[in-house]
Order: sequence, then C-alpha cells, then structure tokens
Amino acid sequence: MRGLTSMPPQNPQRLLVIGAHPDDAEFHAGGLMTLWANAGHQLKIMCLTDGSAGHHQHAPEQLANIRQDEAEAAAKRLGASITVWQEADGRLQASLALREKLIAEIRTFAPDLIVTHRPADYHPDHRATAQLVQDACYLLQVPNIVPDIPPLTKLPPVLLAWDRFTYPRLFRADWVIDTTSVLDDVVALLNCHASQVYEWLPHTQGDSAPTAERISWLKEWYAARPRHVAKRFATEMAADGVKYAEAYEVSEYGGAFDAALFDLGSAIHEQRHMNYDR
Repeated sequence: MRGLTSMPPQNPQRLLVIGAHPDDAEFHAGGLMTLWANAGHQLKIMCLTDGSAGHHQHAPEQLANIRQDEAEAAAKRLGASITVWQEADGRLQASLALREKLIAEIRTFAPDLIVTHRPADYHPDHRATAQLVQDACYLLQVPNIVPDIPPLTKLPPVLLAWDRFTYPRLFRADWVIDTTSVLDDVVALLNCHASQVYEWLPHTQGDSAPTAERISWLKEWYAARPRHVAKRFATEMAADGVKYAEAYEVSEYGGAFDAALFDLGSAIHEQRHMNYDR
C-alpha cells in the first residue's frame, strides 16, 4: 500500500492515531491513514489496550497474541509503526500513570496531527482513551511534567472520529474527507483483523460468521459506515463523486487545525467550522 506516491513530500507530516483497541484505528480512520500513507507521510498507530476481551472462544492471553499479530499486519500494509499497550481490554482507566505514559509517547513521536475517539462513546475503553488524550494535551508543553522527555513547543491539533452516539451531544463534522478511492484498501486493512471482523463482531450482532467470499462480505458490511457519513456530511461534495467519506470533529483541547496544511494527494476534503485557537 505504501509507495503509491511518485515522490515523497519534502516535509513529511506525522499522524498519530490513538485507539483503545487493535482495529479501532482502521475502523475509525482507515481512509485517512491510507491517504496519509499514500501521500508519503509518516504514521503511527497506538492501541491502549491489548484487545484480550473481544472474543467468545479465545482465552484472553491467546487472544492478546492474536490481536497483536493482526494489528502488526495491518500496520505493515500502511508502512506505519505501531505500539500496543499491555493494558487489559475492558478495564482501561484514565489514571495519572497512564496519562504520563501517553504524554511520553506523544512527545517522542511529535505528531503534526492526532486522531482519537470522542469522549461520548458506547465503550468505556474508548471513553477512557479520549479522556487520556484530552488530559495529556495541555501538559504536552509543560516541562515539569514527564521531565525526562522534552516538551513539545507546539500543541498538535486533535481530531475526534465520527460516531453515531448522541449523548451528551451529537457529533459535529468539522473536517470531511473523501475516502471513495481507498475503500478497498481500508477493507484490506480490516481483513487483517480476522478475529474481530469475521468472528467476534458477527457473534455480537447475532450474525453467522462468513465462511466464503469473506472479503466481499466484509466490504458490504463495512461500506455502510463511510456511505452513511458521505450521505450525512459530504452532500456538498456529492457532485465530485464522493460516495464514501470519513468525518472528524476538532477537539478544543488540541492546537489550531487548518486542513489546508495537510496534503492528502488528490483526495477531496473540506473544513467546515471555526478552529479552537489557543
């Protein structure tokens, strides 16, 4: 998947996608990550838990190993680096110790852009991840916090990935990007997470696990998400043939966001709302 750009950019930018579980990055930001990697920029994925709870047959220790391998396979397709924390799936808490661990990780990578979950989400691990990122933001610049790693001189913008949940408030689409051209690439990333997309998620939704034509089944199942986002938020881009899209909300806890600074190649994208400028 990497290497589709003919010439790497002179100043490659750094995207950090922080999810609670292996596969969250691909589900929530697979299109953005693919476009980012194809444009020759640098990408890191962080999973804050080991994913050891999400299965109906595998024991936690076995599942953690499976999901580590799956996450690494997906990251390899993107040419991304990946870190999987060994925090127990389903038990993540926004503790002081993990906040400081996250500050160290973010400072070390020094991203130009961070993507994570919204604080309003069905899964407690997603909410805890969002809280950890929010709590880390300002302190990234404070030298007396995690003093062994130099503070950032500029606060990166933070984007929150779309979700369908309405409490305590609806998602606000500040940045919408066309992912039509990379739909198959995102499906290929999700295909790496076989324990989830072909086993666990069908089980939780009362469906039979697909045994044949799995990629076709996965494409049809996954495509409903970016198709809905395009229909809901990309109406102004429909004339350009946008059928699938991802949408992001700008967090007021991160730095100022300007979509024009991020080169996604030929992808159509638009910024909708005012920045939160500190």
